[in-house]
This record gives sequence, C-alpha cells and structure tokens, in this order.
Amino acid sequence: MSYSEELLDSIQKQDFSKEKILLKKALDEDEPEILASLAENLTGLGFTDIAKEVYRSLIARFPKEDLFKIYLAEILLNDGKDDDGLSLLYAIPEDSSAYLDSLLVQADYYQTNGLLETAYSKLLKAAKVAPEEDVVKFGLAELDYLSGRYEQALDLYQDLLKRHKNFSEINLNDRLFQTLAKLGRYEEASEVIEKHASELLDIDSKYQAALVMLAVNKDDQAIKYLDEVIDQSPDYVNAYRLLASAYEHKNDNDQVLRSAQAGIAYNELDASLYAIGAKAAVKLNEFDTAEELLKKGLKFLPENVDLRLQLSDLYLKENKHQENLELFSKIPDNELEPQAHWNMALSYEALEQTEKAKSEFLLVYPEFQDNTAFLRQMILFFNAEPNSTTIVQELLNRYLKLEPEDTEMQDLANNLLD
Repeated sequence: MSYSEELLDSIQKQDFSKEKILLKKALDEDEPEILASLAENLTGLGFTDIAKEVYRSLIARFPKEDLFKIYLAEILLNDGKDDDGLSLLYAIPEDSSAYLDSLLVQADYYQTNGLLETAYSKLLKAAKVAPEEDVVKFGLAELDYLSGRYEQALDLYQDLLKRHKNFSEINLNDRLFQTLAKLGRYEEASEVIEKHASELLDIDSKYQAALVMLAVNKDDQAIKYLDEVIDQSPDYVNAYRLLASAYEHKNDNDQVLRSAQAGIAYNELDASLYAIGAKAAVKLNEFDTAEELLKKGLKFLPENVDLRLQLSDLYLKENKHQENLELFSKIPDNELEPQAHWNMALSYEALEQTEKAKSEFLLVYPEFQDNTAFLRQMILFFNAEPNSTTIVQELLNRYLKLEPEDTEMQDLANNLLD
C-alpha cells in the first residue's frame, strides 16, 4: 500500500494522528500518478488544504504540467482566493495542451460571478481552439440563453441534441422547448414537451411546460404538469395561480376556487389568487365566499386598488351600498381612483342621496365620457332629476354617437325634443 493510500485510508477512518507524517512520506516517495490521484480524491472528500499541498508539490516537480495548475486554481477560486487562482489560469500559454481547460475554468468562474459577457468572450476563444468541442458549444448555448440570444442558443442546443440527451446534468430537450417558448414558437415547444414528457423530472421544467401548454390551449396537459409540481412541492406558490388560470380556461369555476384557496394557504400576499378566486365564487353564486376572500386579501394587502374595486363591484351586485361607501370612507378623495367614484355614485343613488350621487357622476365624467355603460347610467340618473334636461340632452348626444342602435335611449332623446 502506498503512503497516499494509507493517508486516504486514515482520513476515511477519521484518524488524523499520522496525517502530516503520511503526507510528507507520500510527497517524498510516491509516484506522480499516485500523488495526482491522491489530490483528486482529497478534493472530492473536501480536504482541499491537503490537496493544495499535493498540487503545489507536483507543480514544483513538473512546472510544465499545466493541468496541475488548473486543478490548484479551481480549489483557490472555490476558497475565495480569486487573484491567486486567476493568476495561475492566466499564466497558462496558448500553446499549452491545458489552455482549453484554462479557458473553460475562467468562463465558469466569470459566469458564476455574474460577468456573463466576460465568460462569453472566454468561450469564444475556446471555440477557436476547439470548434467541435461539445462542452464549449454547451457553455455558449447556456450563455446565449441567459443573455437573451435565443436564436443562437437554439442552433447550439439542436446541434448538441444530435449527440446528447443530457449535458452536465442538464436535459437538452428541456432547454430546447424553453428556448422555443422564449422565441414565441409555442406549438413547436409543445411538440417537444409531448415527445419527451417522460424526461421532464425537474419541478421547474414541469412548471415551464405547463406555461407552454396553456399558451397553446392544451389546458388538461397544463393541469397535469401543475398537479405534479404541487405533488412534489406543495409550497410552489406560482403553480396555484397558473392552475387556477387553467381551470378558468375550462370554465371549471369550482376548481378555480379550490386552486385559489389552496394557493392562498401558502401565500397570503398573492393578490391574483384572491381576485381569481373571488371571481369564480361569484360565478358559483357563492357571494359570501367571494366577499370573505376579498376582505382577507385587503387585510393582507390594504393598498391593493384592484381588490378594493372588485369588492366594491361585489357590494353593488349584492346591493350592500352602505358597505360600499364605507370601503372608501377612510381614503382621501384625491387618492381615489375614478372607478371608485363611479361606484360611489351608484351607491349614493341607490340610497337616494342624490346630491352626493350627482357630485360623483360629474366628478368622473371627464374620465368616462366615452364609456357607454357609464354614460347610460348617468343619463338614467339625471333624467330622474328635476331641471336636468340640458345635461341629459348633452349626454344623450354623446351616448348615441357611440351606441346609435340603442332604441331606448333614442326614444328618450326624441321625447326630449317634443
């Protein structure tokens, strides 16, 4: 048994009493091939400090063997000693057999640190050294994808798929369909997904597959992938929103509501879940449930305008006019959105507080003067008010330009002229 083997054996047995002695003997007496294997094993076990000593010894004995410098540089970079690691890598000349490996390690380092264009430049140099090297093509494809150069990424992934199904633990068909989706080629992306469905094991890939399937109106397949996502990770909160949307496409309001409620249990700050859940509840005539959802949403998201307006619309539908007015009572008038004033006008009208209703209608008229639903309601309100003929005529003129086929309003306009 070599001293290197004895050292590894003692480390694996957690006996460190002879570590320094065995290391010195190994460095002094073991063959270079054994020492190289020792350093590799030590790195794999996490004993990088000892591995660095071995590599430094090998570099001292074989200064032209640049591969040892690359292995040492990788350890130094992982240890946060960036300057030392990069110095070793940059010192490797272009005519070295290890130059390609040096460029790949540099590219990986810069990509890891978010310097994508620098990493890309290293890979372009690597492509000139080894234009047919798949590891270089894969690195370029990944950086093209991350940088939004999807056409270039697509060509590279398609080329790699001629020889590989996976690369560096990455499923290339996964990358292919996501790249196609980024390019808006959803039908092609869905075909890749369907052909390689059994390969979609990664939870994020299944979520992305569901997005694609929704885009091509294959709702049942989208639901299948989303159910798998939720089964694997119930707290994958974005899946619930997408699942609710898929069921909404199918007009399955019961499942929309269930999906939204399940998602809210994991994320009480997702406004879209409250909105879509309440909308489904209204369609199911479950007004209490809709109201409960919207109130809960506003409890956690009190500044959310859309939820507040949705609750206001629900109050109008339920003829809960006092509750509707109270909903906006603590908000300064100049902070209220136009739709809120419109809704308040309807509640004041229903409560026979006509002056306040008139004020609200007139306040938001400039905002909704081309909205036929608003104009119609305003016409009916003012037509019931005394001394309002002039304003009703003006409103009718504007309304009938937009809706000339409304016979009821046309008759009203004719009656005013008589």
